[in-house]
Amino acid sequence: MEHIGIRFKNIRKLLKKSQDELAVELGITKQAISNIENAKSMPGLSLLSKLLIDYGINLNYVISGVGDIFIEKEKTYKTLRTSLIEEVERLLDSRGIK
Repeated sequence: MEHIGIRFKNIRKLLKKSQDELAVELGITKQAISNIENAKSMPGLSLLSKLLIDYGINLNYVISGVGDIFIEKEKTYKTLRTSLIEEVERLLDSRGIK
């Protein structure tokens, strides 16, 4: 089974980005990209979030290799908005605010 680094590299190539270009866009170093692609490190939560939001990358694919590589951005935003609203509602309820 391929490791996350291979999937990460495949995504970068599908985006037609060099390691340098993607690093700049994601706000990390080229070395960080290389380390992920060579299975020396794992992408962090903020990096995964940027892949989802900025490029519409399916995080299930990145992490487990399951599903399509890209998801519809419209669906992504709706899911994120729904999750945020639910979290705010839980927070308000826990503090007795309606």
